[in-house]
Amino acid sequence: MGSSDIPPASAPQWLIPVSTLCLSSGVGFWILCYVLMTRRALQTHATPMPLLALGINLSWEVVFAFYVTEMPIEMAGFVLWLLFDVPVLYVTVTKARHSFASSPMIARHVSLLLGILFAAGLAVNYVFARWWLAEPHRGHGRKDGKPWFGLEARDTTELAWWSAGVAQMVLSVSCVSMLLSRGHSGGQSYAIWFCRFAGTLMGLPVTCGLLWWYWPEPHGFIFHPISFIIMVPTIVCDIAYPFLLAHVRKTEKVLPNGMVVAGGDYVTGNKKNQ
Repeated sequence: MGSSDIPPASAPQWLIPVSTLCLSSGVGFWILCYVLMTRRALQTHATPMPLLALGINLSWEVVFAFYVTEMPIEMAGFVLWLLFDVPVLYVTVTKARHSFASSPMIARHVSLLLGILFAAGLAVNYVFARWWLAEPHRGHGRKDGKPWFGLEARDTTELAWWSAGVAQMVLSVSCVSMLLSRGHSGGQSYAIWFCRFAGTLMGLPVTCGLLWWYWPEPHGFIFHPISFIIMVPTIVCDIAYPFLLAHVRKTEKVLPNGMVVAGGDYVTGNKKNQ
């Protein structure tokens, strides 16, 4: 976001192009993440993303793609995210019966649950974005040099920081929860984690931190207490994730059809079959 911003004369001329490049690299990492998620889910017959995180993520992408973005490069990024998110949605629905075998009600109604989560996320993200952009100088500091569809002082960068930050926090925390509750790496991999973590870092703290360093007035929101509430658990969970993934991979079992199960479940299943 913010590719149409006009920084003050004190900021270097390369600031917006470089920050846009950082954001674009985050988009690229996330697109690769979606591809790897889909591939791994098909291989292991397991859903690749927690339901709540997927519903929120899809709704956020729709609102920003068709309401918030103004510049073609920004819209292209969000549309690409949506296009590559569709296969993730498909494998989540089709592999739910395996991942939620212990919760048959969820397995049977996963499409309905995702629909409800998406609709709720769509409403919340749209209302928040509309409120944020309704008045000038909403957010931290003065927003001079931040136009939006001809309106002055509308900061879509800070809007994205808060809305994407919450979505990312939900995803990072719930991915750790999903991994530990399953006890296996079905639908997950080190490559997925790396792309997810790198995409988050480039899209949020790196991009916004660069903008703050050279243009601090409107970008001081990165040091707001709520930012720490959002970003600390996000980063902590993402740093801990590969170590937890290594732990569960020590005991998991891979079945002949490619499905991955927790070691204890495999032993229990064999005893029942004997």
